[in-house]
Amino acid sequence: MRKFFILLLCLPVMNMAYAQSETSEQPASTTTVKEEKTDDFIELKKNLNKSKDRLVIDFTYDMLLNAPDSIGIKGFSRGFNIYFTYDIVLGKSRFSVAPGIGIGTNNYFHNSTISSDSVATHFTPIPDDISVKKTKIGLTYLDIPLELRFRSVPNKKGTSWKLAAGIKAGMLLQSKWKYKGEDLAGSGEDVKFKQYDIDFTNRFRYGVLVRGGYGIINAFVYYSLSDIFQDGRAPRMTPLSVGISINGL
Repeated sequence: MRKFFILLLCLPVMNMAYAQSETSEQPASTTTVKEEKTDDFIELKKNLNKSKDRLVIDFTYDMLLNAPDSIGIKGFSRGFNIYFTYDIVLGKSRFSVAPGIGIGTNNYFHNSTISSDSVATHFTPIPDDISVKKTKIGLTYLDIPLELRFRSVPNKKGTSWKLAAGIKAGMLLQSKWKYKGEDLAGSGEDVKFKQYDIDFTNRFRYGVLVRGGYGIINAFVYYSLSDIFQDGRAPRMTPLSVGISINGL
């Protein structure tokens, strides 16, 4: 009887030992796959922790779609954006959402004078006999971009392919018309001036953007879904910007 009770007491211990042995002898393929996925995610997190795309700088070539020929769009219209953004990784995927805030500027070179009345803002072509050095519209916005981003597995240096798409909304901080050249009144003297707060400009803008590339250099496109001026208050002008983006994505 005593030997029987000792055997009963030993059975649970023997069962546990056998289960442990069986577990240790199972194939490690499933565990290895999980570990590889975890390693990839850890590597991605390290890459994000280094930059998080905190600083995004855009150098833009600015165009105005639908602008009438009478405005005389010319020259290399250019702009500059600087945004602070932050990546929020979606689970353990290679996708992230990146909200941000910053300043966006656009400059549009043309060959017209700008005047306003109580009804509309008017663009009048400058006669060919007047020497013009510079005439442009300058716009400055407080922008809020929001991007959905995808990254490939980074290499040993932490560099990866990436693609981002999203929206950008902005509030107009300043609008101005800058002129430099011969006096428009016909005196023959050279003058320069700035006219701030162009009438009937839209106070808000919004549009879609796409950004992609390898490493810190990216190409991007921004298409505005809103015009520069209020509908019916000035010639229709729809902004389109393309350029180079420098960021830590």
